[in-house]
Amino acid sequence: MHQVMIVDDEPLIREGLRTIIDWEEHGFQVATVAADALEALRKLSEAVPRLMIVDIRMPGMDGLQLLRTVREQCRPCPKFLILSGHADFEYARTALQLKVDGYLLKPIDEDDLIQYLERIRQSLQEERTEATGRWGREHAIQRLVSGEAEGMPEQADPGWLTYEIVLVRPLERGEPDASEVSRIKRRMIESFETANEGIVFSAEPYLGVMLKETMNRPSAASKVYRRISEACEGREFDATGGGTVAMLSDAGRSFERARELMKRRFLFAGGGIVTAEPELPSIPADEDSCSAPELEEKLYLALDAANAELAAEALRGLGALWLAAGASEQELKTGFTTRLSATLSKLAQSRPEAREFVQSLNSELASISSETRYELLLARLISICAKVADRLRIAGAGPDLQVQKMIELIHRNSADNLKLEALAEALGYSSSYLGKLFKSATGDYFNTYLDKVRIQKAKEMLCKGMKVYQVAEQVGYANVDYFHAKFRKYVGESPVAYRKNAAQSR
Repeated sequence: MHQVMIVDDEPLIREGLRTIIDWEEHGFQVATVAADALEALRKLSEAVPRLMIVDIRMPGMDGLQLLRTVREQCRPCPKFLILSGHADFEYARTALQLKVDGYLLKPIDEDDLIQYLERIRQSLQEERTEATGRWGREHAIQRLVSGEAEGMPEQADPGWLTYEIVLVRPLERGEPDASEVSRIKRRMIESFETANEGIVFSAEPYLGVMLKETMNRPSAASKVYRRISEACEGREFDATGGGTVAMLSDAGRSFERARELMKRRFLFAGGGIVTAEPELPSIPADEDSCSAPELEEKLYLALDAANAELAAEALRGLGALWLAAGASEQELKTGFTTRLSATLSKLAQSRPEAREFVQSLNSELASISSETRYELLLARLISICAKVADRLRIAGAGPDLQVQKMIELIHRNSADNLKLEALAEALGYSSSYLGKLFKSATGDYFNTYLDKVRIQKAKEMLCKGMKVYQVAEQVGYANVDYFHAKFRKYVGESPVAYRKNAAQSR
């Protein structure tokens, strides 16, 4: 029996409709009644009616407003019969525009009501038959693409000339909930299956469409993308196509290719159905021999020198290296977050004047994990670096200023593997030109000046009683013997002797 809800603010009408006909004889049963629209909405989840008979004029929310609300909230949506008086012509015209299933004038004519019930019962039966058939087709396709093609019923084969599987994944900052995915699926069914252009099926965590028409032509692919976009109603999504096959039994191959492409969805630009592997970002020619640690050092020096463009190059180089190595979406996000976080921490320690600002960027850095596209992720990271560079940039320009920047960089980062070429790149000069400027301003070549800064820091550490190998490592000499040689060259005695003499002189 199909359940019926009667909604009318007049008790006599409600009770009269209960008894005017033998409802069960016509395949219906009055499950509940309501005195107004709000009561009807409260009872919807309990009654789950397949037919609602609604008075067009009621206090508060009228019958047409109730109709619109129910259609938005309920799936499947019930059928509607509208009741009205002779003076409600404008209401009636609006009801017809809303495509109600019937319109009855008060007082109710028994024969008119029965005629409507017969039509509605036939319509509900056709919908049930169609739904049962669609479920059978969907289940058959799910078995087919999962490799269980044997024993598929013949009626499940639509008999098309070609077949192609398209997979769809709705996107959001956070996964969409199941109810939203279900609504998108219903809209896709209405779009593709009503037009006999495809069969929609679930393939967790994706939605799938088996297409009747190949997407070899751009216009056909655009048409399919537009239908999916309309079903998603503004939500961003990824879509991949697995290519055309000539036989239904080969649809599994199209499905597998679409699924493999979907694994790389983070690299898609969006705006179309992807049918080929995304092109990976190329490693810049001047960085093709760089390792990740070298690019990380370049990133730090670029930011310390307030060079946002060079920092962006370093980020792109890191991303290209990781992608070439097959990094996943999560590995990329973790890699970028970890490296840039370490860089910001190092800057906060070496640049106390900007410490609070640099540390404030950590929350923005943490939020990049919500990005759904690689290019958007990279843009966010570059934006963070630009903010750092803006804050650290020293006003003015010119050779004297660049030498001063070099001296500051050396003193802040003397323990690192500093090279003149890297500093020159960070400051935007050629290494030969900047080397001459530096020699002219300081009287020392770059490497000599760096050694002197390191040895001076080593002397301070030795005076504190630190062990020689610890001092060598902390000032930037990986080889202790090399440190011994440098120390003796600039101080005139060994580190051990210097430490002993310094202790005696105190």
